[in-house]
Amino acid sequence: MQIPKGLEPMVPSTADALAAERTKAQFSVEEMHRFIIDEESRIKMAKVVKILESEPETFDQRNTYFLSRQEKMDHALKIGKRLIELFKEGKLAHDEITTADTLLDVNGPFGLHRAMFIPTLVNQATPEQKELFLKPAENYEILGCYAQTEIGHGSNLQGLETTCTFIPETDEFEIHSPNIRACKWWIGSLGVTATHAMVMANLIVGGKNYGPNPVVVPIRSIADHKPLPGVTVGDLGPKFGFNTMDNGFLLLDHVRVPRINLMQRYINVSRDGKVSRPANVDPKVAYGTMVYVRTLIVRNMSQVLAKATTIALRYTSMRRQFAGKSDKPTPNNVESPVLDYGMVQYRLIPLLAQNYAMFATSQAFAAHYDECMKELNSGNFGPLKELHATACGLKRWTSDVAIHGIDTCRHVCGGHGFSQFSGLGEFFGNAYPNIIWEGDNYVLSQQTARFLITQVRALRAGKRVADNQTSRYLRKHLPTGHLDAVPGPAFVGRSIESLAADPEAQLDLLSYRAAAMASELVDQMDKEGQSWNKSLVAMQKLCDAHSDFIVASYFRRHLATLPASSPLLPTLNKIAALLFLYVLEQHSSDLFRLPGRAAFTSKQVNEVESLLTKYIEEIREQAIPLVDAFGVPEIKLNSALGRTDGKVYEDYLQWAMEDPLNREDTGNAIRREWFNKYYKPVLHAEANKNKQPKL
Repeated sequence: MQIPKGLEPMVPSTADALAAERTKAQFSVEEMHRFIIDEESRIKMAKVVKILESEPETFDQRNTYFLSRQEKMDHALKIGKRLIELFKEGKLAHDEITTADTLLDVNGPFGLHRAMFIPTLVNQATPEQKELFLKPAENYEILGCYAQTEIGHGSNLQGLETTCTFIPETDEFEIHSPNIRACKWWIGSLGVTATHAMVMANLIVGGKNYGPNPVVVPIRSIADHKPLPGVTVGDLGPKFGFNTMDNGFLLLDHVRVPRINLMQRYINVSRDGKVSRPANVDPKVAYGTMVYVRTLIVRNMSQVLAKATTIALRYTSMRRQFAGKSDKPTPNNVESPVLDYGMVQYRLIPLLAQNYAMFATSQAFAAHYDECMKELNSGNFGPLKELHATACGLKRWTSDVAIHGIDTCRHVCGGHGFSQFSGLGEFFGNAYPNIIWEGDNYVLSQQTARFLITQVRALRAGKRVADNQTSRYLRKHLPTGHLDAVPGPAFVGRSIESLAADPEAQLDLLSYRAAAMASELVDQMDKEGQSWNKSLVAMQKLCDAHSDFIVASYFRRHLATLPASSPLLPTLNKIAALLFLYVLEQHSSDLFRLPGRAAFTSKQVNEVESLLTKYIEEIREQAIPLVDAFGVPEIKLNSALGRTDGKVYEDYLQWAMEDPLNREDTGNAIRREWFNKYYKPVLHAEANKNKQPKL
């Protein structure tokens, strides 16, 4: 099937429309790309894209939308196998395989081996254990997964029921699933792939429960891949998305493993059953893998959202509907680009600003994580609690924005957003688990709020609090833990326009909002006796307010690395100000509730809305250069609507023609079979009835 020849050219064409948008750039797109994407990532991505494009027979993703789940998994395994071969050939580094997975949007069965099994070994194994497990894992001589979640418990880690009991007679641990609730569930790379599982199980020594700790459990034979004795393991089946990953279940029936299989860097069980920990070790260090993965999620969400915003903004700048309906006149009664309509701008441009803030945040938080890991490795566990709270808040903030953002992008693409060829449908399903796994976002907010509540209570009790980015703003606004002990903050009485032009004032307002909410919540709980359960809604809002400040702070910190004369700054400062105004507009009720003279008036909120609209309209003119600066390659977009060359409708139609139902080879046979089995009996029912022999 081919597009008929001789069709009239489209005037104006979608390609011309996209090219015209690019001429509006007030900055160098390449320079902006170098600023927003760190150098290491740029070099890595360029190298990996070149390799992927050189082997289209393996890595091309154009056909993926037509595949069944089994075919998708087979394709993902083929890709994963080739990436491992390239790694062993020295053509790809270990972390470049992860870059390839991200570029291809393939959540393949080898993914959790790299993302969770190996990092747990790196961070929690002793040198002897690294020789035993890490080296073969890095060489893909064993394949691992991270088995924590159970069918009966996900967020409540203390409720896990799998046991790891020390057997002194044989110097072994016995790993056991005591009931169906304890069945490991949703474990990535477990369904058909893993040979070993890093099982989180309650460590029991001498009858005492030491809580969940990780232990390596062989589950399949390396020789023939069959389940080992006592192991019941399998795949969970089709899901809402993420169907190239073999999420699985695991039941362990009194499975014995050597004592050395328990990760013993932070907890040690001796031959005679004595349990010890290094001095000053926080037991939560056992959850270090989760903090690491949340750091990866924060980083990945910026790239996830960049694909969606690139597709949606490019498409809406080319898609034309109705003439004379927008505020911008078009020549010769030509229809207006959809992006010129205020409601489309309001949905997409703040999302673009959040995307830019996300890229800056991911870099800053990754650096913060690395610093904390250095402290932990030197024996200082002090920064762990604040790191954990920040990771929880940012994981929630970035994944909420990204996942809801993908759906917004799909929605603004209208009916065509419903097609898989938009690149947004299956993509949404694949990205969706990020708001649930590694801590459901609503539950994670409690972790961040708990830390803030603890800090406020410590200030009220006159106790010393560790110095970090959270305690600094709390001490500034709540030196004694109470708002009424401080004079009005610096932003009071200033116009919204002046606040939008003053980065320090913006951070002052955002941090004051979070501090005021924390103080109010502690009052409700400690003075009024409000229960934890009745405080949960307030905790969600507190977590979001805290994260709004942290993101804005990281964004401004990143902008401060540019010289004052940088031609990028006018646009970036406007994006940062737009994001600030959008936070205020979305949470105006918080502004009305600020104490005393800090409370906003209706007039100020109206000013916020007016100025936000103005900034949105101005940034709209730079929208295409701004998403071009993300540098999302075609192989990742995999979209007819978001094509870099703008040839949307041509590719969209061609893609539909490539459907197996429409291909001349497969399509003819399928349609012939369906005609004879289904259509013909219906269409010719009367004729067939008349041909029936009379009895």
